[in-house]
Amino acid sequence: MTGVVTVGQVAAWWPVPDANSHKYTRGVVGIDAGSQQYPGAALLAIAGALGAGPGMVRYLGTAPRDLVVGRFPSVVLADGQIQAMVVGPGWGALPGAEARLRAALELRVPLVIDADALRWISVGLPAETLLTPHAGELARLLGVERGEIETDPVAAAVLGAERFGATVLLKGSVQPVALPDGSVRLALPGPAWTAQAGSGDVLAGACGTLLAAGLPTWKAGLMAASLQALTASRFPGPYPPEVQASRFPGVLSELLSRP
Repeated sequence: MTGVVTVGQVAAWWPVPDANSHKYTRGVVGIDAGSQQYPGAALLAIAGALGAGPGMVRYLGTAPRDLVVGRFPSVVLADGQIQAMVVGPGWGALPGAEARLRAALELRVPLVIDADALRWISVGLPAETLLTPHAGELARLLGVERGEIETDPVAAAVLGAERFGATVLLKGSVQPVALPDGSVRLALPGPAWTAQAGSGDVLAGACGTLLAAGLPTWKAGLMAASLQALTASRFPGPYPPEVQASRFPGVLSELLSRP
């Protein structure tokens, strides 16, 4: 059954801390994004993760560390406990990419697989895996033409979820979130201004934060994509994705304060 998530559901499902919360109960998300070639992807994924309200972000990628902490001083660079992991944005031709994905899978935590890491996936992924391809990436994974994906994105997302045994959030003008059992929901729609480089990196980071907070893969995908759409609707125009990510907390504050 297909249905669009509502604004009320986004507000009701968003993980809100209480008086007993601390950084570990709110969720620690690990980010393996970016590289020497594409350092901006690391910053964008971190911006998305921070904007969604994590307890902590650990940066575990290969982008310059001084660049990361210079932009985001709250980010931790040391290894340690994590509740979810984001891999793939901005890897490019990163040496050992397949091994990096395999190591992430061996952590046994909920995982967001995006962008360049999608090249190395296989069938039978762990159930707590969220794939976030755009139409071209999903077409390559399924061995079909991009036009097939764009003609029926809902069916394409369902097929991808069934093929790989993971939840699929298909990025695009219509953003279905499909589970391997064939069920699918649609994220809130947003303006086309978000169709720009870097938006997917921000989205992957936000998904990681919500997985670390304990949401199931389908809710994490729906909520993160809907937050991005709500923010773009609240601030329409050619704003770059890092600016919109910085607005996530304000949009969430408004959303959660509604009666």
